[in-house]
Amino acid sequence: MNLRMKSIFYSFLFACFFGVKCVFAQQLSPMIGFDLSELTETRDGIKKGESLLIKSYNDLIKEADACLTLKPETVTDGMLPPSGDKHDFYAIGKYAWPNPKSADGMPYIRKDCSINLEANGPKFDLARYNNTVDRIKLLSLAWFYSQDERYAKKATQLLRVWFINEDTRMNPHFECASALPGVYKGMAIGIIFGVTLVEMTDCVKLLSLSESWTGKDDTALKQWFSDYVQWLRTSKFGIQEKKAQNNHGTWYSAQIAAYSLYTGELEYVKEMVEFGKQQIREQIALNGSLPHEMKRDWAFSYSVYGLRAFTVLAECGERIGEDLWNYKTPDGYNLQSAYLFLAPYLSGQKEWEWGSVRENEQTERIALPMMKRAAKKYDSTILMQAVRHLQTLYGKSLKYDWI
Repeated sequence: MNLRMKSIFYSFLFACFFGVKCVFAQQLSPMIGFDLSELTETRDGIKKGESLLIKSYNDLIKEADACLTLKPETVTDGMLPPSGDKHDFYAIGKYAWPNPKSADGMPYIRKDCSINLEANGPKFDLARYNNTVDRIKLLSLAWFYSQDERYAKKATQLLRVWFINEDTRMNPHFECASALPGVYKGMAIGIIFGVTLVEMTDCVKLLSLSESWTGKDDTALKQWFSDYVQWLRTSKFGIQEKKAQNNHGTWYSAQIAAYSLYTGELEYVKEMVEFGKQQIREQIALNGSLPHEMKRDWAFSYSVYGLRAFTVLAECGERIGEDLWNYKTPDGYNLQSAYLFLAPYLSGQKEWEWGSVRENEQTERIALPMMKRAAKKYDSTILMQAVRHLQTLYGKSLKYDWI
């Protein structure tokens, strides 16, 4: 059964049984990084005027309001990619720099953890892409919490322009991502740019409860992601990225699992969860550290980032009845140990000792919902200590609810 027929079949099935749009959307596309009951509880609290929520809600709405009049950005706005197809996403790597030993800066070189602002410049698509995805996420949440259809309408417009409309859509691959001018037209590591779309698809599931997002939109976007998954599974870059023994490899698995859950192609979810067991053995040490991330200058940030990929993969597995949370290799390697390793550094009990840079607020904010999810899964007081410490520091933020 192809993707379009699957969508029609499930739509008919749930319509027959439930007869309402909201139940259909929730059943067809399970959430990964959001807890719908918690989001609904938060929305109810906002309606009641709870003081702990109102400031964050007002900040969210203010940002969403600023998006309403912005012109949609497109993948076709920048310079022509090396492929010659203006619909291909084109970006140099964030750590790609002009060669200081040559007059024209060619060939570019790579400096790990040193960001070149040129990567976010107007020639390339990265900033337009990130702006668009961030606005879609923001507007979808603003719609869910406020039920103001203006936000859903704008989010729908942005989704159509970037992913659906023939004249402006991005091709579903990253062949020209993370380019190193003078060396590579694109690299497999550019697949990491797709990670932000995992959270976006969760937001689209919320958006599917609105009047603005149509069944036709939903089918078209799911086809885009189905095509992207096939590229990830079969392309030279995808096959290469799968072999990475750091966060790139885990996010490769997490992306396929998340997008396949979204499209209903559950066989690929199971395939990636099974592969995730091998990745636990390869990437998580017996003490719970992520050795490949600990070597980086931004070791703390990358340790959190790598563990988030495993978290997404475990959540995807749970949706199809596969338990990666409690999986343990015959020689004792497991996922729980990774959360326990990070916990004392997130609870303020220990000082981080690795890497040359210790990133604080942004990384800790991102870690909070992930650790909260893990604390519930493992019923762990150690993990809850980290959660309470981070909640005391940063309070409630409607923008940082996703794992």
